[in-house]
Amino acid sequence: MDGIELIHSGWGKGSVRVTHAPAGVATVLEFRGGLLSALQVYGMTDTPDRLEQGRELINYCWGKGHARALVPKEYTHVATGKPGGLSPRWKLGFGTGDSLAELSATASGRFPDALRYTGPPAQVRLEVEKFHATVRHSSISGGRSTQLHLSSGPFRGTLALPGPGIIEVACLAKWSLTVL
Repeated sequence: MDGIELIHSGWGKGSVRVTHAPAGVATVLEFRGGLLSALQVYGMTDTPDRLEQGRELINYCWGKGHARALVPKEYTHVATGKPGGLSPRWKLGFGTGDSLAELSATASGRFPDALRYTGPPAQVRLEVEKFHATVRHSSISGGRSTQLHLSSGPFRGTLALPGPGIIEVACLAKWSLTVL
């Protein structure tokens, strides 16, 4: 996948209007913090009639890597928040799900990521070095999200992919997915 242009930036808490992909295509958020950054990114609905913080999209902690996640169409903004007293620098941008790297054999990382899977239903091997991990499957359009895995520590095992879609891995440790 080519990187998404990170055209928005800030320090600590902030809010950015989402540039959604066209209908039928998932919207992808790409986020990068500084070396010592610890931040969360949440979806948010902010209209004249409604203000509501949604679910956490990305939890980012210590490093220079890029994190990716889907942004559901109901969110108008993303908001950054910080757990401590620091105000770390961040950058973010929006792209489309069809530009994501494809999971065809093996994928790995150390930050939250999103991957396209275009194959048939299959088993995948998930390995997580430490910490918690969540794996979700969404349709190519970014809708109908299903949680495939949740663990609170090291994990090695298999998961069932239901077929084509976007796979989101939320993990702050080394992880890998291998199609079996």
